[in-house]
Amino acid sequence: MMKKFDRKLILSDGSEYHGYGFGSGIEKITEIVFNTSLVGYQEILSDPSYTYQTVVMAYPLIGNYGMAEDDLETDIPSIGGLAVRDYNDEPSNFRSKYTLSAIMEKYKIPGIYGIDTRKLVRSIRDLGSRKALLTDIGTSLQDGLRKLDLYDIPADAVSQVSRKEIQQYLVCDR
Repeated sequence: MMKKFDRKLILSDGSEYHGYGFGSGIEKITEIVFNTSLVGYQEILSDPSYTYQTVVMAYPLIGNYGMAEDDLETDIPSIGGLAVRDYNDEPSNFRSKYTLSAIMEKYKIPGIYGIDTRKLVRSIRDLGSRKALLTDIGTSLQDGLRKLDLYDIPADAVSQVSRKEIQQYLVCDR
């Protein structure tokens, strides 16, 4: 028996992508962008430059090597969301401490998998980035578009992710 879709991605142009949720189950509006890396989803997830953005991974298999504690780019990931074709929740890597979904849940980052990421990447490439709503499957297109229309994506990502106090590092000569 096939699993029923439980999440959807609604874009401000009216297109919808149905899939399955992973990470946090919250509803979130972000800007949609894509990344074509074959590896490095952990670094992408924790890269502060993706604040307020949902990243569509062009490479189809994500999650297969898990999350290693030493490879995070920041202490608190601030990415808006993650959209992937195939999500693997059983990583195979001796350095893996957590699954990607567990980290996303911890930091309230929603994800969707099972969507046609090739079609979505082409759409972003051809039409540009735009607002996207990651939501429950029961949200109607009309309600989703209304929410998108009423929401302004914050434009102050740098101030959101920058240090508030100066931190000094000691350099040791060996």
